[in-house]
Amino acid sequence: MDGLLLDHVPGLPGRLRIDVGEQRAVVVPQAADRRRLADIVTGLEAPPPGAIVLAGGPVRLVPAEGGLLPNLTVLGNVMHGHRTTRAITKRAAREQGRVQAVGCGLEDVLNRYPYEITPGRRRLAGVARALGAYPRAIVLEDASGLPTWGSLLSIRPNPDLASVALLLITTSTTRTTGFDDAH
Repeated sequence: MDGLLLDHVPGLPGRLRIDVGEQRAVVVPQAADRRRLADIVTGLEAPPPGAIVLAGGPVRLVPAEGGLLPNLTVLGNVMHGHRTTRAITKRAAREQGRVQAVGCGLEDVLNRYPYEITPGRRRLAGVARALGAYPRAIVLEDASGLPTWGSLLSIRPNPDLASVALLLITTSTTRTTGFDDAH
């Protein structure tokens, strides 16, 4: 298994397989169900009996707002993603973090704090931070009132996203543009 496999997981009507390089969207009816599914897929909550969650490596969650630490700059947040998952030097984390951030189109906001950038840029910074863990899958949590993930990821395609399986969890079919519908 090189991507993500979900079977008999609450919130999904059947089996879902997402290979590395694929982007799928799952629509769940309630925000609480969206969060629970995200927690199950990322391992924050144990799957219920009979459910199967398999990943070919680490799975990272990008919360709807990006999940950034407010006291760190964009670059600091991305570096934090590198340093918390692997034992590397601060200098290496800075260099790798800069590469991830630039790949997400954030080169002009590296020294800004999350509250100083747009919600869309915060979401992209969350993706750059997640990519720093070199995951096999990234779960994108969605919320209404924010730019859609499909629009953000299509503005500047990031080649690093070809090395992960992307799962968008949302409550609305209108927010799945750019993703293959899984269910």
